[in-house]
Amino acid sequence: MGTSNDNAEEALRTNDKKKDVCGIKIFMGSSTGNLLVDNYLTLDRLFRESEVLIATHCEDEKIIKQNLERLRAEGRPLVASDHPIIRDAEACFESSLTAIQFAQKHNSRLHVFHLTTEKEMQLFGNLIPLVDKRITAEVCVHHLHFTSDDYATLGNRIKCNPAIKAPHNREALWAALLDDRLDLIATDHAPHTIEEKSGGYEQAHAGLPLVQHSLLLMLHYVKEGRISLERWWRR
Repeated sequence: MGTSNDNAEEALRTNDKKKDVCGIKIFMGSSTGNLLVDNYLTLDRLFRESEVLIATHCEDEKIIKQNLERLRAEGRPLVASDHPIIRDAEACFESSLTAIQFAQKHNSRLHVFHLTTEKEMQLFGNLIPLVDKRITAEVCVHHLHFTSDDYATLGNRIKCNPAIKAPHNREALWAALLDDRLDLIATDHAPHTIEEKSGGYEQAHAGLPLVQHSLLLMLHYVKEGRISLERWWRR
């Protein structure tokens, strides 16, 4: 179930439906409609009172807005390569850190969606078995594959939230996946049409249609020897 700054009461009704509801999702940075929770009092209540898994999309809304306004002040049209500058590594790290702090404070069951940065990898560990983790995390196939170098040729087609970032981040994601700091390979499938991805940067929708590509893409990396078939299949 999705949450917003003003529907905590409704979201917490999932406690009465634990057999039917797998969890609640919190967008800590805006991405889809009004599904944004950046009010710390609301976040504290959700982490304190929720009895189901909390899954977070972690980007800091304040940092995103500051970066966006700074680039707009330059007086030029924004382009796809600005996306990882607007939704930068610091926005991701600060938001992921906040989610983890709330989860640790209240011993919540937290899953952090689609991580993208080297800096965030220091927030996750591999010292206990997956079955015992209260905080888990994932990486998406497109963040294992693309880097910010690809905006030059693919433009808005790879515009997604969180943004695809500089190459060193991709290498850090692979390292964390292979040493079990990251627990899951995901897609964050968003089936936008080519028309929705066209036009100027600010008009183009964020998200990639990925569910149909994940198997072939990861088999490509199995063939390259970057990950074993057994390890990939377990994820």
